[in-house]
Amino acid sequence: MCVTRVGKVLSVQGTRATVKILDTGAVADVDVSMVIAKKNGYVEIFADTAIGSLTKREAEFKSSLRKEALNLAARTAR
Repeated sequence: MCVTRVGKVLSVQGTRATVKILDTGAVADVDVSMVIAKKNGYVEIFADTAIGSLTKREAEFKSSLRKEALNLAARTAR
């Protein structure tokens, strides 16, 4: 199973974007060559590559799913 990350685009330069990951607050350099990425937009990320553009609502929902999955994994690992 793969779980993608979701981030807010802080800036775009060519095919690269600086993205703030919603669930951790970390900032990442992401390849956006496969999507239309705009500043303050949201993208779904797998392996440091944006694989889709999202609305704010979709991004928040997917981010909450990732947090829930990570919390469940942490609880079951104990």
